[in-house]
Amino acid sequence: MCVSVAIVWLLLATLVTTLTGPSVERTAGRLRLELTLTKGSYVVGEPVGATLTVRAEGEAPLRVQFASGQRFDLIVRRRGALIWRWAHDKAFTQMVQEATLRPGETLSFRASWPQVDLQGRRVEPGEYEIVGVFLARGADLPGGLETPPLGFRVRE
Repeated sequence: MCVSVAIVWLLLATLVTTLTGPSVERTAGRLRLELTLTKGSYVVGEPVGATLTVRAEGEAPLRVQFASGQRFDLIVRRRGALIWRWAHDKAFTQMVQEATLRPGETLSFRASWPQVDLQGRRVEPGEYEIVGVFLARGADLPGGLETPPLGFRVRE
């Protein structure tokens, strides 16, 4: 019985590991950001799936403010040059909004990059990096919070 349970746990751990790809984290003040890709390598034209997760750390609620209806952004670069931004072709309400995150509360934002540049042209195979940006401002965040770059490959 114990061996069966151990095998099930091992299979579940393997499944969870294979369902998530590479990730990077950054903590600033009482917020922790994690950017995760669905995998580390994609075929040309295959959408690059990303999840930006924000977690409130600490013991007290955290009040944050947004300058518009936009909460996050994803930025794709190649050799330092801007290739694509998730928010590039979107419109957001232009109204200051506030939110309170309880200790341990998480917010998750999912989006995918369709492997096109800002002009809508298909990109070439190669090495790219993606950055997740949480656009809140607050006592711990004078200007928002950005993850470190997370590298991935687009291949033939």
